[in-house]
Amino acid sequence: MVKFKFRLQPLLNIKKQLEDSAKNELGKAVQKLEQEKEKGRVLLRHREKYINSLREKTSSVARVEELRNYTMYISSLAKKVEDQNKNIKEANDVVDKYREELIKIVKERKMLEKLREKKLNEYLIEMSKDEQKRMDEIVSYKYSDYEVK
Repeated sequence: MVKFKFRLQPLLNIKKQLEDSAKNELGKAVQKLEQEKEKGRVLLRHREKYINSLREKTSSVARVEELRNYTMYISSLAKKVEDQNKNIKEANDVVDKYREELIKIVKERKMLEKLREKKLNEYLIEMSKDEQKRMDEIVSYKYSDYEVK
């Protein structure tokens, strides 16, 4: 009896490896996105802290130079927050790219697996037919042998 062999099995194996690799890359990209988001949250908290400090200083007696320094620092923090938001968007775009790539690879792998399953079913049906044919031949041979005697 001939063993089932799927001729596209090497390609299916490669697709599985590519899927694992894409999952790893997606995981790294998601982790990077979360790090960027956390940096953004830290910057926002820091900025809010200085805004509150500036409000306290303006309600009490403070030097003009000190108020100007606070204002400049808050402005620089606003610029950093803006830059960080760009970094977050870029990281999000990378995550989306890897997610789309993973979806494509999974679809291709599933298609190959369905084809493999179809070919296996065809093989099993063919083997069943061959087995039935052999059984019929055996029965026929025994019957003819029985009639001859």
